[in-house]
Amino acid sequence: MEHLETEGKIQLHYVKLNEKGEINYEDLEHLLHNHSFCFVSLMHGNNEIGNLSDIERIGELCRKYGAIYHSDTVQTAGHFPHDLQKLKVDFIVGSAHKFHGPKGVGFLYINGDRKINPLIYGGAQERNMRGGTENIYGIVGLAKALELAYQNMTYHKDHISILKAHMINSLKAEIPGVDFNGACADPENSLYTVLSVSLPPSDMNEMLLFNLDINKISASAGSACASGTDAGSHVLNAIKADPERGHIRFSFSKYNTIEEIEYTVKKLSNFYK
Repeated sequence: MEHLETEGKIQLHYVKLNEKGEINYEDLEHLLHNHSFCFVSLMHGNNEIGNLSDIERIGELCRKYGAIYHSDTVQTAGHFPHDLQKLKVDFIVGSAHKFHGPKGVGFLYINGDRKINPLIYGGAQERNMRGGTENIYGIVGLAKALELAYQNMTYHKDHISILKAHMINSLKAEIPGVDFNGACADPENSLYTVLSVSLPPSDMNEMLLFNLDINKISASAGSACASGTDAGSHVLNAIKADPERGHIRFSFSKYNTIEEIEYTVKKLSNFYK
């Protein structure tokens, strides 16, 4: 989007957020009301702090003002039910590895009322959208993984939600001053698979990821896309997270256990004693 703006092809506007990084829906409606032709692109679930947007509410607003609505559902496809017969959304995207499918394959859903130009010309593959040999193995793996995710979605959600709640409560009990970024500690308004932890200022914070790694604990200082870089998290900057505190993201899956949560909390709390 920013690239298109620099080329003078679009006018780019950002929807205002509150202090937790949640969307200001009144500001979104104000933008829609004041611009005659809009393309709205908003994440359903934030991959870094776990905030959920109200995909139904946004869809209703976009339909009211005739806007095109694209939702990034990479974090929620396979974890939340998306009824595309009811959702007022024009485009959604997903990635197979987020629901235990093969890496390197994803999908784009396009509402039948919308038309887009092909990404690659020259062949009729993928409904004339992307010419070239199709990744059959990846496509079949994605479809099967999504099918399995939907079959056991409620069971896995309950299991993972218990793990996340246990980690939140255990961290509060073991580390004085611990906090959580965005709305990730609110089970009704966040991904049940992501927890963004804000740790007290400490000399240990600079070595936090290293110390976790040598204890065989996988975590991230930011979103996966920014891991290993020196760039600060634009998400944490947007919510004005205190740079003196240690910020770390944990992700949960159906394969994690209570024992792993307790081991992680024990190791983490030892760093702050």
